[in-house]
Amino acid sequence: MFLNFLKNDKVPQLLVAIAAGLYPFFHYYSSNLDLADSWFQLFFLITACFVVPITLVLVSKYIFNLSFLQKFQKYRLAAINFVCFSGLLSMLIFLSNKKVFVLVIVIAALFSLLLNKYLKKIVLLQIIIAVMSLFTLIPKLFFAFNYNNSWTQITPKLENITLNNKPNIYVIQPDGYTDFEVMKKAPYNYSDTKFEDYLIENDFINYKNFRSNYYSTLTSNASMFAMKHHYYKNTYSGNLKTFGAQEVIVGNDNNVLKILKNNDYKTHLVTDNSFFTVNRKTALFDHSNVEGKTEKIYDSGGIHNVDIVTDFRNLVKNQSASSNFYFIEKTLPSHIAYTQASSQGIEKERENYFSRLKSANLWLKELISIINKNDNNALIVIVADHGGYVGLKSVKEVETRQLTAIETKSTFSSLLSIKWPQNNEPKGFNCKTNVNLFPYIFSYLADDKNILNDLEVDNSYLPLYEGSNAAYFQVLDENYKAYYVPIE
Repeated sequence: MFLNFLKNDKVPQLLVAIAAGLYPFFHYYSSNLDLADSWFQLFFLITACFVVPITLVLVSKYIFNLSFLQKFQKYRLAAINFVCFSGLLSMLIFLSNKKVFVLVIVIAALFSLLLNKYLKKIVLLQIIIAVMSLFTLIPKLFFAFNYNNSWTQITPKLENITLNNKPNIYVIQPDGYTDFEVMKKAPYNYSDTKFEDYLIENDFINYKNFRSNYYSTLTSNASMFAMKHHYYKNTYSGNLKTFGAQEVIVGNDNNVLKILKNNDYKTHLVTDNSFFTVNRKTALFDHSNVEGKTEKIYDSGGIHNVDIVTDFRNLVKNQSASSNFYFIEKTLPSHIAYTQASSQGIEKERENYFSRLKSANLWLKELISIINKNDNNALIVIVADHGGYVGLKSVKEVETRQLTAIETKSTFSSLLSIKWPQNNEPKGFNCKTNVNLFPYIFSYLADDKNILNDLEVDNSYLPLYEGSNAAYFQVLDENYKAYYVPIE
């Protein structure tokens, strides 16, 4: 087909259709392979990028034979190519809303009237940029196919633990919520202790100097729910995208859920964001509040018409008589701007963070109130995934230069506040980082201190670009001291 295309002036119809979808397909996967790693998504993308354009070419041949459309026959292939190519770019690459998507299609159709005579050159250009995108995709495919989840393996002692106490467990994650003590110091300098006092009044214990082991939501939560360090073995150093994280957080590699289900817990995911669920790998959760909602197959983000508080209230009122586990996640207060281009500067980002913090406090109070009204023996764990990065210009800055000790603690220091059943705090509870949170909880519920003999190290780690690829460093040690040491 392609050789005939080069030799002849006439452009093969199927090549016109295929060329329209090649670059959007390869470019999307090159940029989003970490999120779009399911067969379900592959089927959708093949349908959108190839089946739809080919079908339009085949069907339109007969439609344009209608008498009133015959005069537009010469524009048919160009219109299909331009509309499909532009529409796919708008949807998959630029993630346009519906109005912009329709506008792009209309403009592309109009341009086909002007560019019809250049169709062969345009198809050739589409093929060239698709091949270039394929070359950038190949090393990522190689990494993905060679990714090994063996790092998630835990000891048989922990895996087969029997829980003697089985209260309902509510794990609430306010994304990016910094530890109260760190928040009182520079660069946060935030002295409003109303929410801190509220937690104490409601029988929570706020644990000082708690921090995450990793700097992003996926890398941190993957380690927390596996109860193991991955040391970025799941992260592609070329673009720092994390593979297999959803599988560990909500899917079959979640060791926490396996243990809970072995102990007859019903498990519930409550969120208003598709960050964990875009590839539909929520296999180990018995229930998810976003099931059946309008989630995009090709992009993560907020889910329309989902209200966590309402969904959670209905769940708790109708929860099963057996023990229940809830993972409730919301992207509040989040962190400073992700990129330098979107940053409003250090001070403005700080102000924005505290504005969101106030909203997060209201949301947390609502959840706590619902639990307290419906459950008098609850284990409530409020744990953030990382800090707020206040003091930096943008999150991406952590990848491009070595941070100071203050900046490092701003990145990793995170909230841990726990309300223990009957206010019975376990003796010797000394959890310092996310990776060891659930081993401490399971030790408490099983009344078995031996589990704590196999804890992971309480170190924290960051990537740092050295040229086009990142290297990985330990940046906080077990004693909360900050310095850069390469991971061996």
